[in-house]
Amino acid sequence: MDKVIGVGDFGCALAEQLTAYPEYRVYKINSKISERGSLAIGSYSNMQEYESSVDDDEVAVYLRSVKSGDEVLVVAEGGDPITGSLLRILNTISDAKVSVLYVCPDRNICSETQKRDDKICFNVIQEYARSGMLDRAYLINKSSVEALVGDVSIQDYEKSISYFISYVVAMVNYFNHSEAIVLNKLSIKNSCRVATFGVCSLDNKAPVNLLFPLNKISDVHFYYGLPGEVIEGDGTIMKKIKQQVKDYKTDESMSVGFSVYPVTLPDPFVVCAAYSNEIQNFAFA
Repeated sequence: MDKVIGVGDFGCALAEQLTAYPEYRVYKINSKISERGSLAIGSYSNMQEYESSVDDDEVAVYLRSVKSGDEVLVVAEGGDPITGSLLRILNTISDAKVSVLYVCPDRNICSETQKRDDKICFNVIQEYARSGMLDRAYLINKSSVEALVGDVSIQDYEKSISYFISYVVAMVNYFNHSEAIVLNKLSIKNSCRVATFGVCSLDNKAPVNLLFPLNKISDVHFYYGLPGEVIEGDGTIMKKIKQQVKDYKTDESMSVGFSVYPVTLPDPFVVCAAYSNEIQNFAFA
């Protein structure tokens, strides 16, 4: 993707993190926002009011630089009533190749209204993806990310979560647009439109930490970013990669691929993208 649209507080925060990468054009849509280059659509009390109050012409003018065929990622967090505007926004850019990154809130501390709103949007976004109206629906469980981030101060909590997610998204996108030095290509099935990302290491038996507990995974692709000294001097690295890929394939129906890229990072960096053709259960998250 080369254009990112943040919707709501967390969506805008995550989009802001991606401004660190010059390849992204970032848009922010929120209830009240005064930043230059953003769009304030007004404050309303619930999803229904947001859905009925969105000015389609205003949104279309703001997103006029999104052209047919552009790769676009729309980011939003469930439980935020502004997600009521999401489908109207998506319809405005329907000629683009649009994916949604949907962040599930910690449902243990959500109000009943937030849970209801989250459930509605969670299901609708997946149905949009499955029907082909979206290219992909990427699901992220905020609690899963929190566990990986570790202990952070209240002041840095939201920033740390948004940074972690944005970094994983940016790295996967970077690898997808870079030339691999080793490629075991995986052709993702067209029906697999619900997805998530994951992180792991090359340590022996290291777990693959998915950012959402994706059910009935069909396809997985691992991306290995390796420093030059590892590529040139570690004679065991290819064996480790192949073993990790083999270990993850626990079902014969699952397809697993991998690719290797040179990076300037001090240590190996491993991310993955997992895909399913199944609508995920709300309670499962």
